[in-house]
Amino acid sequence: MQKLADEMRELGRKQATMMRDKARERAMRRKEEYLGARVPRELKEAVIAHASKLGIPVSILIRNILEEAFQVKEGAGGHDGTVGANDAGGEPQFPQVIGWEEIRLNRAMKCAACGSEAARGSMAMLGLAGPGEDHVILCGKCKY
Repeated sequence: MQKLADEMRELGRKQATMMRDKARERAMRRKEEYLGARVPRELKEAVIAHASKLGIPVSILIRNILEEAFQVKEGAGGHDGTVGANDAGGEPQFPQVIGWEEIRLNRAMKCAACGSEAARGSMAMLGLAGPGEDHVILCGKCKY
């Protein structure tokens, strides 16, 4: 009986390894890194439910949360805390903006700074403009 249990356990390990390797291979084809984590069942269910509520894949939700938590910005070594400031002397890049508010997008929007599309459900900065001027949306990577 123990031998059968050991064989089943080994078969399960091989299956898990194969699935992990396939996920890594797909991620590498997308030129992204793979990050796996073990979480309690309740957390997993909460994440899946929240992603479903937002209408986005779980992986996108997790990526957005991690980017927000670590304030990841490609090619940057940090920020000076000034939202929307350019690198050429600290002058505001969006002078029409009178204030900034962090929002969760209800639909996909293009970032005013980099032009990339911020997914529905992701966090973004809304630049409130004065009367007659356009508001500004900054994606999670450009908001700082």
